[in-house]
Amino acid sequence: MFLVQMSGVPGAGKSTVAAYVGRVYGAVVVDYDVIKSAVLDAGFGLGESTKAAYEVMYAQSRHVLRQGLDVVMDSPCFWPRILDEGMAIAGECGATYRYIECQLADLTVLDERLRQRVRLRTHRRGVGHPPVDVGDELEDGEAFYRGAIDRVRRPAEGYLQLNMERPLSEVLPEVDAYLKS
Repeated sequence: MFLVQMSGVPGAGKSTVAAYVGRVYGAVVVDYDVIKSAVLDAGFGLGESTKAAYEVMYAQSRHVLRQGLDVVMDSPCFWPRILDEGMAIAGECGATYRYIECQLADLTVLDERLRQRVRLRTHRRGVGHPPVDVGDELEDGEAFYRGAIDRVRRPAEGYLQLNMERPLSEVLPEVDAYLKS
């Protein structure tokens, strides 16, 4: 049994890799953006919805692991608590902890992905376009993404970093090798 903690900036490919792991390995994908969008739809404010969504993600991940199923936690990993909770949940439930970081520094490719994907209300609309609940004012997308890249938290060792500028046909075999190791 495993818990995979996804990581990376918005649009880097976390959900694509998480969906692959779910499909191929039968893991349950617990998606932070789905949870946060639902919490926002329920009428919670932006600040409180962030905390609530992470708490629900942690609780749901524990619940699924305790049923003996593999879990993929699909969320950015920008704060130490997110990393710590993922490792703690795996340990509490007797699961192997895995961490996969999707890296994509090319802002042109990121912008294209953000604009083309099926969007939840928590998703960015483009590199310089925040999620709809944040407002319509453009922001310095380059500064946002450079700061986000610097904020990514990862374990000291034993993690996989994927260069998501490559085709999935090259990336996914690395995921398989990592999960089978």
